[in-house]
Amino acid sequence: MPDVVGMDTPAAVRDLDGHGYVADVRSRAVAGTEAGKVLSQTPEGGTKLARGSRVTLVAGRGSSGSDVPDVVGLPVDKAFVQLEAAGFKGATRRVASKRRPDTVLAQDPASGTRAQKGSTVSLTISKGGAAVAVPRVVGLTEAAATAKLTEMGFQVRVSRVSSTKQSGLVISQKPAEGAKAARGSIVGIDVSSGPPPPTTTQTGMTTTTPLTGAKVPRVVGMGQSAAFLRLERAGYRVDSFPVASSRPRGLVVSQRPQGGTRAPSGTVVRLSVSLGSGARPLRAVPDVTGKSEFAAKRVLVQVGFTVRAVRSATDVTSRGDVVVDQKPSPGARVRAGSQVLIYLGPAQ
Repeated sequence: MPDVVGMDTPAAVRDLDGHGYVADVRSRAVAGTEAGKVLSQTPEGGTKLARGSRVTLVAGRGSSGSDVPDVVGLPVDKAFVQLEAAGFKGATRRVASKRRPDTVLAQDPASGTRAQKGSTVSLTISKGGAAVAVPRVVGLTEAAATAKLTEMGFQVRVSRVSSTKQSGLVISQKPAEGAKAARGSIVGIDVSSGPPPPTTTQTGMTTTTPLTGAKVPRVVGMGQSAAFLRLERAGYRVDSFPVASSRPRGLVVSQRPQGGTRAPSGTVVRLSVSLGSGARPLRAVPDVTGKSEFAAKRVLVQVGFTVRAVRSATDVTSRGDVVVDQKPSPGARVRAGSQVLIYLGPAQ
């Protein structure tokens, strides 16, 4: 039997056929080999074999590669998800750009290029333009604050909270006044929804105006998921914030309003949740778009994230609102305990 190892597969098949043998060709992906070349044969060349016998040939089909997906223009977290789904790794390099921060500006290898699975795709990422000082908007009306921030090139996200301040006034902001931030980045503002409506009772000759509503359940010391459930069942909305603490990860270490105080139904109760000690594992962010606020928050806290609901400045609070966007994006892998922002708006 002839030795056909190293020959092109078609030529090897013809050679064997000319000697009266039947070729059974199989392929194998081997890095560094030329596609179509015979890598091995069974039986080996020189073996005595009756005519008409079958000879198995193993032909190379080159390295196991895949087309690099096009991720230019995507946010970096979504780009990483697409690269991982296609079998690639990602590495980033940040450069100044007028594009929104964390947007992919370029990639290497380019989209459509054939590359070995497991190889690294280098992404050039926008870090935004030159950082500017964030103006003070605390004390302004929501409309005035939004106009001021938008004029300076910032995006605005609004969260409404109960407060003794006049309804519609900005009571806090993040980043704080004077902090440096890139144009195009988000500035979050907390806007007062006003104080809870008072009721008047007569105590002897003294008139008092206690807060209305039920007592807020005390959830300090509970796990975050159980605390959310208890407060939601009592009729409150809940936001949670990660804080450095030596307490076990996921434990509620403080709340506002405090347990036992009275607050009307629908009030946002803010929980501070311990990040715990030691390394925090990476977890994939679930997709909660299209879900109600309560349903989305339940999913996220069960996975181990903290969560805060925000609305754009143009949205109007509605019980029919659903999650229209989230950050980090679905599929992104971030540390347990990190805060996920869910943006609420009318269902499409």
